[in-house]
Amino acid sequence: MKNTLKNKIIIDKIFMEGKNFKSKNLVLKNIEGEDVYMVTVSSKKFKRAVDRNRIKRLLRETIRGSKIKGSFVLIYIGEGLPNLIELKKEFDGIKERIGG
Repeated sequence: MKNTLKNKIIIDKIFMEGKNFKSKNLVLKNIEGEDVYMVTVSSKKFKRAVDRNRIKRLLRETIRGSKIKGSFVLIYIGEGLPNLIELKKEFDGIKERIGG
């Protein structure tokens, strides 16, 4: 299982040098390196922490069991609250483009 990404240096490197893969509601930025990940949701779009935390739980569930190599950040950019099935479909589409 992958660990969560907490190192600020690696996070900055991902946002500066990482490759972008985008779908309707998700953006994935990744670089080569240690197998760690981070999920984020905008507090500007979702004012209530309850909604942000629910989306983050759903995103972590979609990542569980994925075979993506390297460090990555998964960002939710959709407007409304998603369901798990549509997130998994979008994430699988991104994984195919990455090759993972």
